[in-house]
Amino acid sequence: MLHVTPDSDAAALLVAEQVDEVLARVAKPVLMLPTGSTPKPLYALWRQRFQGGGFSMAHCRTFNLDEYWPCSTKSPISFRAFMDEELFSQVDLPPNAIGFLDGTVKEPDFETHCAAYERAIVDAGGLDICLLGVGVNGHIAFNEPGTPADSRTRLVRLAESTRKRPGFPQGVDAPTAGISVGIQTILDARKVIVMAFGADKAHAVKRALEGPVSIDTPASLLRSHSNVTWVLDEAAASALQGR
Repeated sequence: MLHVTPDSDAAALLVAEQVDEVLARVAKPVLMLPTGSTPKPLYALWRQRFQGGGFSMAHCRTFNLDEYWPCSTKSPISFRAFMDEELFSQVDLPPNAIGFLDGTVKEPDFETHCAAYERAIVDAGGLDICLLGVGVNGHIAFNEPGTPADSRTRLVRLAESTRKRPGFPQGVDAPTAGISVGIQTILDARKVIVMAFGADKAHAVKRALEGPVSIDTPASLLRSHSNVTWVLDEAAASALQGR
């Protein structure tokens, strides 16, 4: 399903409505959450609604898609710090309901840590909904072009376009690696919602929705999923046929 909205605020409202449906239907919903600029309008809307008494995450369990490595939560680039600031500290999500990849894990412990993350998702009942953004090269989470479709949580090397993301703090070296859930982890979710905003995402969106289904464009692999919704603003949809 594809929705094209006038701007990212309208898109956030549409995504929030779809998440609401899951939260109302599932007793203990499990959400996988993204970071970066794309979900900011959604998180701002959730904060606003929570402050007004119209939104609660008290019964939710969350996991996040990825984290830089090596990376302390005190680092200005930390995804965990981002989530604490943008969402976790401002809603009623219980701290013990937050699942997050550890950017300080040592190399010998990667296999154990990543396997434990996958197991925690399964033990929680699986992902009811996975929210995603899309990179300019078509990556989802930190699954760069060439990532196998059956990949699971692991250490990844980041593409140059991913390392040069907008808004990266000045004076801080861009990381060369991260820990990320795999494409198969994402495809296992019962529902996937993909958000893309801005003209710089237009060609990645076109390749994902109209190009070959290929590991060269990881987002295109979502077309094998039976319950995926794409929510775009006009700029991100501008390269699609008929736009």
